[in-house]
Amino acid sequence: MVETLIGPVGPVAIAHVAARMRAADRAEVLAGGGRSPREAIERSLALSSHAWAGWIGTEPAAIFGVGPSSLAGGFGVPWFLGAEVLERNPRPLLTISRDWLARIAALYPHLENYVDARNGRAIRWLRWLGFAIHPAVPYGVGRMPYHRFTWGC
Repeated sequence: MVETLIGPVGPVAIAHVAARMRAADRAEVLAGGGRSPREAIERSLALSSHAWAGWIGTEPAAIFGVGPSSLAGGFGVPWFLGAEVLERNPRPLLTISRDWLARIAALYPHLENYVDARNGRAIRWLRWLGFAIHPAVPYGVGRMPYHRFTWGC
């Protein structure tokens, strides 16, 4: 079995995931925020209280994290941006994702964010993790349909 590692985010992971971001994630960050993959990663990291890189073997596969909804706290805003390797080999990160959600939920018992309605794989994964998926609404700079997803509400 391929080893899966979760660790701190570094420049190698940022460059790799930005250059090889999954097409669905690339479309989502462009429609939602008008950002390139690298800009989306850097902005997400800047807004996060906690962030990690997920590696499958020796390849950076994802960068993910959570941050407060405002400076005053409130709910947590989880995010996950993956590289193309996840299209070929999603199982290693999938198998540990529930454990990592529990860690994130311990930091922020109420989680919410938005997911591009075109990203069926991400929506199925969020449902599998136990998030509630709400009806799609126009969202972001592209005013595309996005679903709000929530945990612990």
